[in-house]
Amino acid sequence: MRKKAPTIYDIAQRAQVSVATVSRVLNGHNTVNEVLRERVEQAMRELRFRPNRIAQTLYHHRSKTIGCILPDIGNPFFSQLFLQLEIGAFERGYTMILGNTVSTRDMELTYLHALTERQVDGLLYLGGLANDPHPDPDALRALHDIAERLPIVAVNGDVPGAPLASSVRSDERGGTRDLLDLLHRHGHTRVAFLGGQLNVTTSIEKLDLYRQQYPGAPNHWIQLTGLTIDAGRVAMTALLAAGAPPTACLCVNDLVAAGALAAAHERGLTVPGDLSIVGFDDIFVAQVVTPPLTSVNHNYPEVARQALDALLDAIEGQKPERHINVPTRLIERDSVSDRLVPL
Repeated sequence: MRKKAPTIYDIAQRAQVSVATVSRVLNGHNTVNEVLRERVEQAMRELRFRPNRIAQTLYHHRSKTIGCILPDIGNPFFSQLFLQLEIGAFERGYTMILGNTVSTRDMELTYLHALTERQVDGLLYLGGLANDPHPDPDALRALHDIAERLPIVAVNGDVPGAPLASSVRSDERGGTRDLLDLLHRHGHTRVAFLGGQLNVTTSIEKLDLYRQQYPGAPNHWIQLTGLTIDAGRVAMTALLAAGAPPTACLCVNDLVAAGALAAAHERGLTVPGDLSIVGFDDIFVAQVVTPPLTSVNHNYPEVARQALDALLDAIEGQKPERHINVPTRLIERDSVSDRLVPL
């Protein structure tokens, strides 16, 4: 037979205190005498007592859980950011519940409703609607309705049409400018843009900055093939097949840069001797390819800290800043060299 779980009555009997005293200890009241508190805590340890979280949720109107919705946990950018968010939530006494949507809008909305029904105290929203330049009106309406009842913080994105508590973003525009400036200092005037999607706001922002810097770039120097390693291979293959190549490539992320690097090697080009390549995100891939990639780090721990601070402020009824920008860091490695004349 299964052993019966101990109750607060058992704790009270073992500690020789009232049930009310046990309840006050469990609920964090600071009015309990230290001697009595220690007796209660010792009895809890001896009986291996675990508090009933459901009952505590009803008592405090808090579940001490945070929902996190993101499009692809297999993508190192999202997994790296989620890890920092989860660590930070745990340090603050919260448990994180992940909703991995595998980049499908139906599953995104399902998780949005499911996590709300689980009575999470707040939501962290990554990707999906938070990076959609033209969100579906029905999906936007659903998010709007929930955001009026539950604190939601967009991380590295935003939903301008919804009453979010805050949007916490790394300064990707600033990071992209740093990469463009770096290439310019190394003498690169012929630069291609590889990867990205026109239905993702971060891709659009990087492309806009690139076009401002290189308004006369030929059409085939812009390869909007996606966000994956394969997308990088496809982009580099098409770029090299289309005519006179550039001297450098600005890639929308490190996965695209890794694919582009592999395709360049397969065509007999050396990097950075024949072609310089830069990525974005500073995921582990940037460090293990040959040569290691110059990239931009999002300052993941700081983005996570600011996002959690904003969400917990909103949970406590405070009003965090609506827009929070976290500086990025340029990480220079070995994939860029001087190029004063074109190939």
